[in-house]
Amino acid sequence: MSDQLMITLQAALQQLAAQQTAETLGDRATYLGASDIGACPRKTILTKLKPPETNLVTLLRFRRGHMAEDIVAAAFTAAGFTNYQRQIEVRYPGDVPVMGHLDFVFISEARKTMAVLEVKSPETIPEHPYGSWETQLYLQMGLLADSYPDYTIEKGAIFAVNFGKQGMQLFNGYTPQATIYEGLIDRANTIWNQYQQYAAGELITPVMEAGPLCGYCPFLMDCPKFEAEEVQELTESVKALTELQHQQRDLETEIGMRKSDLLAIVDQRGPLKAHGQLLRKAVRSRKVLDTDKLGQFLQDYGQSLADFQKSSSYSFLEIKKAA
Repeated sequence: MSDQLMITLQAALQQLAAQQTAETLGDRATYLGASDIGACPRKTILTKLKPPETNLVTLLRFRRGHMAEDIVAAAFTAAGFTNYQRQIEVRYPGDVPVMGHLDFVFISEARKTMAVLEVKSPETIPEHPYGSWETQLYLQMGLLADSYPDYTIEKGAIFAVNFGKQGMQLFNGYTPQATIYEGLIDRANTIWNQYQQYAAGELITPVMEAGPLCGYCPFLMDCPKFEAEEVQELTESVKALTELQHQQRDLETEIGMRKSDLLAIVDQRGPLKAHGQLLRKAVRSRKVLDTDKLGQFLQDYGQSLADFQKSSSYSFLEIKKAA
């Protein structure tokens, strides 16, 4: 019964996702969205031509995004904000079909100004916004300016909502940048032309952009970028990780030394205060399994610990110097 329930729920979520996409975004095969232009061109093109089957995790991620937008809208309403509209559709007036669906647009009729707020619901809020987030926002502000020439687009912001411990974070300070916008439209033109060629059966290789988010791409397995002897595009990510790991080891060593020094003081003098913190020696007990006694007990019955042990595997990232 539980398996059937999961199948039913996943099918219902797929139907709901398709319905919401059709209602809010239309047929995405007929245009480029802001998120399409910020993503890897190869992924954008293949997603339109061969839409991957969405698993339960992805479907739940979609629902999380809608929930985040609804939560932010409810908060704005509770705070008394009424000068905004949701899901405003904007189009590029030129030949390439580019369309944006803006989460929130704040409008001042008195000053004839607009501001854009893009809502994200990441599993982990990054220290700095992802480049694809910023690309999407710059494109949205440019499209909004083209669609509403009588208004001044003052600014834009990205609001990240995390349903875990991180809560919310606002990344603001963005203003329209004509040069960036023009570059994104040129990029959109390239992607759209390659999309049309690929769809017509021409033997072309779409532009590929490898990066740290490639692990979430459904077309990773046959991506030519990863057939190279070394994936140069991941150099920065690997370098940053190895440097952080070295810092972590150094920090753990220093933390251990400082803890030992302070514990030696508290051990003799008792509790004390420093830097607004209370320092005292804490003693905790724990129960451990006496494997020697247990082994002897089992041996008396003709068995051993190995008879009650089983192997299990786990995965982790191993980094070693390449040959």
